[in-house]
Amino acid sequence: MKPVVIFLIGPAGSGKSTIGKLIASKYHFCYLDKDMVCNKFTGLLLESNGYSPHERDGCTFYSDVIMDLEYQTLLDIANDNLKLGTSVILDAPFLGYFSNRNYIQELQEKYGWQNVKPFVLQVTVDFSVLKERLSARALDRDAWKFRNWDTFVQSIQEKQCLWEGIDIVQFDNSADTVDVEKLFQTLPF
Repeated sequence: MKPVVIFLIGPAGSGKSTIGKLIASKYHFCYLDKDMVCNKFTGLLLESNGYSPHERDGCTFYSDVIMDLEYQTLLDIANDNLKLGTSVILDAPFLGYFSNRNYIQELQEKYGWQNVKPFVLQVTVDFSVLKERLSARALDRDAWKFRNWDTFVQSIQEKQCLWEGIDIVQFDNSADTVDVEKLFQTLPF
């Protein structure tokens, strides 16, 4: 079987990490969470340039300078695993790349992914549930989201994944527990 790269997308607090770890555990995929891979150096880069280490949303320095470094790092690590024949789950919002219709084709060309099957699993959640989850996790980096809740929700609603040449499947994760059977049925392998 060709290695698979799953782009696990959705807003912060939607349950991407839980879902990604369930899939990785069942199928023995490499699980890469952008926050775990990048948060320490992102925080230091922000601080060294006069920003809070938690400031991402609404910070132009983050979006103009740091964000691409985070995603390049994540994708480079994924590519090393894919070259070894190990399937990968990329747990990251990818929101800043949604409008690039050719994003997947560009990655396939850049990394030579002719024998890799890309797939998007978009985790959705009711916004009332999302707000509860973000509140419960109580992370400093979510402060902007709460201060600008309507803007945050609107940005999620407006930013649709426009990637072409890839299957995009949605999974509603609004329930208190993940419907594991339904989740595994959505996967194309």
